[in-house]
Amino acid sequence: MTIKTKKNRSALRVLNRIVLGMCIVIGLGTVSYASDDDVTAEKNAVPTASMVSVPAWRQADRVAIITVEGAIDLVTSKSVRRRIQEAEAAGFDAIVLEVNSPGGELGMVLEISDMLKSSSITNTVAWVRPQAFSGGAIIALACNEIVTSDPASMGDALVIQYNMLGLEGIQTLSPEERTKFLPPLMADVTDSARRNGFDEYLVQAIVTDGIELWMVENPESGERLAINEEEYRLLFGDEVVRGKSMLAGVTGGVQTYFDQNAAIEEGVDVDDQLESEEVTDEAVMEVSGNQEVEPDEELRVDPNAFQPASPTLWDVEAAMAVRDDSETEQVVGLEYPSNRHVFSAGDRGKFVLVGYITDGTSAIVMRDDQMQYFGFSTGIIQNDEELKAFFGADELVRVRINVVEKIVRFMTNPFVKFFLVAVFLIAMFVELIMAGTGIAGAIAIGALVLLIGPGAMIGLSGWWELIAILVGIACLVIEAFVIPGFGIFGVIGFVAIFGGLLGTFVGAGGSMSNPNTQQDLMNGAVTIVLAFITAGIGWWLIVRNAQNLPIFEKLMLSGASGVGGIPQKSMLHAIVPDDGSVRVGSIGVTTTPLLPIGQADFDDRIVDVYAGFGTIDVGTRVRVVSASAMRIEVEAYSGPDGVDDTDSENA
Repeated sequence: MTIKTKKNRSALRVLNRIVLGMCIVIGLGTVSYASDDDVTAEKNAVPTASMVSVPAWRQADRVAIITVEGAIDLVTSKSVRRRIQEAEAAGFDAIVLEVNSPGGELGMVLEISDMLKSSSITNTVAWVRPQAFSGGAIIALACNEIVTSDPASMGDALVIQYNMLGLEGIQTLSPEERTKFLPPLMADVTDSARRNGFDEYLVQAIVTDGIELWMVENPESGERLAINEEEYRLLFGDEVVRGKSMLAGVTGGVQTYFDQNAAIEEGVDVDDQLESEEVTDEAVMEVSGNQEVEPDEELRVDPNAFQPASPTLWDVEAAMAVRDDSETEQVVGLEYPSNRHVFSAGDRGKFVLVGYITDGTSAIVMRDDQMQYFGFSTGIIQNDEELKAFFGADELVRVRINVVEKIVRFMTNPFVKFFLVAVFLIAMFVELIMAGTGIAGAIAIGALVLLIGPGAMIGLSGWWELIAILVGIACLVIEAFVIPGFGIFGVIGFVAIFGGLLGTFVGAGGSMSNPNTQQDLMNGAVTIVLAFITAGIGWWLIVRNAQNLPIFEKLMLSGASGVGGIPQKSMLHAIVPDDGSVRVGSIGVTTTPLLPIGQADFDDRIVDVYAGFGTIDVGTRVRVVSASAMRIEVEAYSGPDGVDDTDSENA
């Protein structure tokens, strides 16, 4: 009994050990498998609000996502303003600017930047998805934070000129244009850097070339910042180390800055250059942070002034100083003081060189990982769920451009406007010469509505453009039917129409002193001139081939019958090239009353005529008393048929 019990216990122990061993083996395998899965899951997991610690200053319950896609233009600016205002009215806590843009018009970019900075919703984040170049980078910098997708790129905000019709292509700025366009942009991005904690020098290198930078770090504090050559020599001595740049550029290395030293070597009078730009050496030195520094001296800078990253910005720096003291509409000022470290000889040995950032041959571009490395991007966000977790939000609402704004964008395309202007001019001309049939007039009105209407729907144009065009048409009608020839009313008519059409290319409230408005006017003028040329060719073809065009022949013969069975034809017959058959002494019959302008038939040829004395009734025989390319004057005649040879000889 005892032996049996012991044997049973021994067997039970062996069985327990076997089972325990199997459990340990299975458990280890399970742990190993679970660990691999955990690594994969952690790598691919979507963070949630409960998983991510959200700072109080970023946390938002309701987030509005405003998309900015494609080129930034006047329609984009109006659309973003509308959507920001809707987000404010709806009580959203944060705005995400989802950017996928190659850039756009400088004036519109600066407007959007100002909207973001002045919005009552101060929690703003730019989501670069996947690119923010040129103007797209500028509006991204205006936000409190930047996040990106993977992959993503941002930078290359070099200011260029681009003709709307592509006749001149892309052009870099002249020195005069540079000191006109670059200071407002430089002030805006510098302000963005100071507001949002971006590196001032790197921000400047995004918007212009000619800036050479190095990266240094303070090992004790971990502070990293970009420095220029002057600061480099102050920290590390005169032996400058260069190499392969950490950041690349994409503009092809085109120099846009005015190199003062090179200009002097080439014999250019720099003083004349400065005077032409209303810039003086004193103005440069008043704000310059690039003074010559003694070994034991500190670099003296005004924290409230613009601090140029390179001496190549001397012209921009001086222009900003002059504008700061002026009362023009383009006053450039910086609201926030700079917190950038001011270097002195005492900093030698405190900083270590990290790398060579850029050689300055072009504006810089950063990938998503480089944006994080240089302190521009907070992190990578791939989808809405991750964005929701980033804010710890309960609700995300994407606010896109609406249908009306899409239609307006299409209708305000320069090529579409060129086509509409040409159609309007041709249809108006045909309506005038066809004695009011109405078909061409309806086409002209339709083209005019399409020119002005879309912009008026979102506040891009006002009433004055329509009034100017209508006044111009009225003057041309007076010139055509009341006062023949081409006199003061004809000139006023063309000028008024040209001015009204030109106004459709400029947003309502645009200032003539604004460089962007000036550029819009120039592009508009080119478009309208080409449309006038195109319409002129169309007019010539219509006049030359009118009698061979069935549609015109039907319209011309559709009027009421004149006297003696002769059709009362339209003005089109009056402008067919003169073959010399109507001359002084020619006898004809009026087909319309002459009040004093009307029409008369000369051997089945209808021409516009002018009664020199009083009025003449329809069906009255008339004789030509004077004839020129601009006017045929007639008088009532009661003599025999044919040509008055006596008058012809006297003529």
